[in-house]
Amino acid sequence: YNAMTNLVLLSLNMGDFWLKMGFQHLLDFNGYDHMLFLWMSFLTFTFAQYKRAFFQVTLFTLAHSLTLAISVLQWVPFSTAWIERFIALSIALSALLPLINAYIKPQASWVSGALIFVFGLIHGMGFSGLLVSLLGHSQAISIPLLFFNVGLELGQLLFVVFILWLQSLLQRVKPEFTNTYIKSAAIIGLSLGIYLFVGRF
Repeated sequence: YNAMTNLVLLSLNMGDFWLKMGFQHLLDFNGYDHMLFLWMSFLTFTFAQYKRAFFQVTLFTLAHSLTLAISVLQWVPFSTAWIERFIALSIALSALLPLINAYIKPQASWVSGALIFVFGLIHGMGFSGLLVSLLGHSQAISIPLLFFNVGLELGQLLFVVFILWLQSLLQRVKPEFTNTYIKSAAIIGLSLGIYLFVGRF
């Protein structure tokens, strides 16, 4: 009984550490490219579109949880350098979507959903690089993987909620500035995405 209790407590303590690592990685400067991607992906959303926002967050979560697990368990080899480039490209393309939205409006819903799922797969592989480097030669993968992913999700949800709150506030207080904000932010995101993509070669 005591051995089982000690094992549970040890697992919880380890889980708490990896939970904090996942949470802090997304919300400190180390996760700036992932936060930039989320900002661009939810640039046009307010709380009025919470159902669609929740659906897209879920798609992104499922996708990056899948490849995070696959990558950490080393079931599929991948190039870290190319993953970092594709993450930068995902920022640029997500920023481009609001700028060309008028031309693809009938398909915008499924296009953005498909993109965020595909990019979620790529970001999951990006997250795995950090987790693997932190694990080192440790053989205990399941607990770090689970809690690191949960920490990422909590940080991600907090950031998305903040974005929706900020953009809802803007639409309510300065509705005439909303389009300018979206276009300006998208141009900034597109420029930074291209800059990061080129710089990672």
